[in-house]
Amino acid sequence: MSLSLIYHFQSSQNQDGVFRPASYKVVYFFSSEGFLDQNMLQELSKSIPEADHKTVSFLNLDDLKHFALRVCQELDLPEVRLISVQDYNIGIDGAKDLESYQTILTKFGELVLNESATKKRNFFGKLFT
Repeated sequence: MSLSLIYHFQSSQNQDGVFRPASYKVVYFFSSEGFLDQNMLQELSKSIPEADHKTVSFLNLDDLKHFALRVCQELDLPEVRLISVQDYNIGIDGAKDLESYQTILTKFGELVLNESATKKRNFFGKLFT
């Protein structure tokens, strides 16, 4: 099972005299099994102190990556791919079928590896260890 996180980047701005810092908001977080539970995501976002836990958004890309890794660790999965909404939309426009759509989720974006994920050994791995 693989994880995909689609996020929206909003640059910092001054609007009506109020400064709003840049943010990386989680738009979708899903696996091949379906969307992840929003309550679980909000709870796990609390591992990043500066995060907005209600909207599951972060002040920088590093915090977003730490959060994605935390979710991977919680689910004991090997990796998650982070894809910006812009890259996702470009990929969707080029997708002609389900296979090319799935390629978007495996080739675009940034891969975050969970080094502590349980490695399932194949038959030969069991023989030689």
